[in-house]
Formats: sequence, structure tokens, C-alpha cells
Amino acid sequence: MKIWHIAAKDLHIFLRDIPGLAYLIMTPIIVIAIASFALSGMFTEGEVEQFSVPIVVNDVGEATNGLLDVLQDTQALKLVKTYKNSKGEKQPMTIKKAKRMLTETKAAIVIPEGFSKKVEEGDYAEVTVIADPVDKVIPGVVTDVVSQYTSKLSMGQVSNKVAITVLQSSVFKIEQMHRVKVDPSEEINFIKEKSEEYVNNPPITVNVENAELDKGVRKATPFESNVPGYAVMFVLLGTATAATSLLDERDRGTLRKLQSLPISRLSILSGKMLSNFLTALFQMFVLFTVGHFAFGMWLGNSILGLIILIVATAFAATGLAMIIASLCKTRAQANGVSLLIVLSMSVLGGSWWPLYIVPEWLQKVAHVTLTAWPMGGFNNLLIYGEGLNSILLPVTVLFSMGVVFLLLSVRLFRFN
Repeated sequence: MKIWHIAAKDLHIFLRDIPGLAYLIMTPIIVIAIASFALSGMFTEGEVEQFSVPIVVNDVGEATNGLLDVLQDTQALKLVKTYKNSKGEKQPMTIKKAKRMLTETKAAIVIPEGFSKKVEEGDYAEVTVIADPVDKVIPGVVTDVVSQYTSKLSMGQVSNKVAITVLQSSVFKIEQMHRVKVDPSEEINFIKEKSEEYVNNPPITVNVENAELDKGVRKATPFESNVPGYAVMFVLLGTATAATSLLDERDRGTLRKLQSLPISRLSILSGKMLSNFLTALFQMFVLFTVGHFAFGMWLGNSILGLIILIVATAFAATGLAMIIASLCKTRAQANGVSLLIVLSMSVLGGSWWPLYIVPEWLQKVAHVTLTAWPMGGFNNLLIYGEGLNSILLPVTVLFSMGVVFLLLSVRLFRFN
């Protein structure tokens, strides 16, 4: 009961702080909404974010027309063939204008004069992709699309040249041996036809097959990833604020007064931890509730598993706040250390982006942080629709962290 009275007093003070309460709830909701809607294109089937790419066409011919068809059929690209001059008149895109647009478009394509003729005659030909050196995404996409088409043309030219060279060598030998004139025109035309057929219908292709989700599992939206990620980060930020509050009470002498009562150090710190834990729990439940009802976030196939993981996360985060308060001497130290720890763990542990996009060694290092464990559990529940068994390890680790942090804080915290 002594623990509960201490916790109740802190909760009463917190609930009277309306601006603080609004910050606790509204800030993460706004951040989650902005991040999720900004990334919604990555999760929407059939809709692809288009990149506007200037294209300078200085050639006419079959190869150029084929490249234009390929580029226009690429959903991610929107070709910009013209621009408006100072008089508002449409003009064909030029290299000079395309380079000026690079700061916005990040890439441009130039088809030089004589490109189709060189391809037809089997000479060396090239298409230029002008890339913004700062951007590493859009130029790569454009280059890949152009390279796929030019590779097909190159394959046709190589097969033509090799086959025709072998045929002409054979014809020459026959003419020398039998002293007869042989016309290989028909065979050369046949080689060109077969080569073109194989270029247009390659014998080896790549078939991409999307794995079917288990029955009852929805396709993921940004909210299944962003709500847990930012909820964990803001809970850590909130509990870190609690650490500075605890140091304030020590500086004001409140903790010394509590020590004069027949209450153990463990009871005092447990009471403080309980109020912080209930606040973190409240914040997480509100964020998940808003995520579900306002943004349609799926809650998975195991509500019980989700509740247990939320409780474990709040408990570990609260324990972290207690150990920070125990190791720091002043409020300024606690503020700086808390911010450093929370932001580092959020970046490293997968709150801002999924861990699978970082190198494998960094994925292993990430599990040193508190953040990586709940994020792994939330992904199992909300992304893959798994059950209670899938979060046993994360929950065990999080509760263990909370207990260790609490015991260390009881031993290390200085009341004076």
C-alpha cells in the first residue's frame, strides 16, 4: 500500500498538468500520422510513386522508339520531353535544360543522334544517364531501366555478329576448297530473324512470386510498423523525463522526507517506478487504440500477446528511466544522457525503420538495445500475424531488463 500511495501522489500531480498530458498523447499521434501517410505509397498495391525524368531525344529510329516504349511502360518513371521557355512556349527538352532540372528530378536521359543507326549496323552506341551525384536512389532506378533495354539490344548484336562471322568464315572455306561462289544472304537474314526473336522472347526469364500470407493475416500498412516504433520511442522519452523529475525531488529534499518515514528504499523507488510505469502503459494503450480506430491499424491475431508485449515494454522503459536517474548526478546530466540513449536506441533498434534494411552485423548489435526486442515482437504480431509463442523471448528479455534496472537503481540511487 505504501508503494501505491507514492505512485498515486505522482499520478495525481501528473494528471493536473494538462499541457504535459496533451504532449504525451498528441505529439506521437501527429508524428505517426505524418510518417505513415508519407510512406503510404510503399505499402499500396498497384500504385507506384512516379519520378519525373527529363529525356532529350536527338534521334529517330527503331531502337530509339523501343527505348521510349520501355521507359513509358515503366510505372516509376514519368518522362518529361518538353519544357516551357520564358514566353510560355513548349520546347523540346535540351541537355542544358535537363541539367538545370537535376536539383529537382535527380536524373535525366539523353538519346544521342545516330543511336538507332549505330544499333542497326552493329556499331558501338550509347545512351547517357545524367545523374545528380547527391541522390543515390532515382539515378539508380533510371540506370537500371535503361540498362535492361540496352542489354537486350547488345545481346542481339553480339549473337548476330558471332553467328554471321562464323557463317562467313565457313562460306569462305567452302569457296576456297570447292572454288564455287556461295551467297549466304538467306542464312544471314535467318540469323537476324532468330536473334531478334530470342531478344524479344528470351529463353531464360526471372519469375517473381509473392509469398502468400497465412490465412487471417492482412497486408501490412505503414501503421503496423510506425505505431509500435514511435510508441516505443515516445514512451522512452516520457520515462526519461520521469528520471529528471526524480532528480528534482531529490534536489528539493522530498526524497529525504520520505526516508524519515518507515518506508524502505525499495518501496520508495518502486512507488516512483509504478507511477511512471502506469503513465507509460496509458500512453502506449492510447496510441495503439488511436492507431486502430483512427488509422485502421490491424491488432494482429493475438490481443493477449499484444497486451503482454505492451506491458513488458512499458516495464522495461520505466526501469531504464530509474537506472538513468541513479547514474546521473544532476537534472542537466539526466536530460542529456536520456536524449542520447533514447535517440540512439530508436535509430539502432528499429523504431524509425525496419532492421532488415541495415547490415546483418548491425542487426545483431541492435539487440543490445531495449528497442529492438519490442519491435521484433510487434512485427511478429502485427506484420506476420503470429501468436503468443512468437513474443516469448522478447517479453522475457524486456521483463528481465526491467527487474535488473530496478534492482540496480535501488542499490545505486543516492537519496541525498
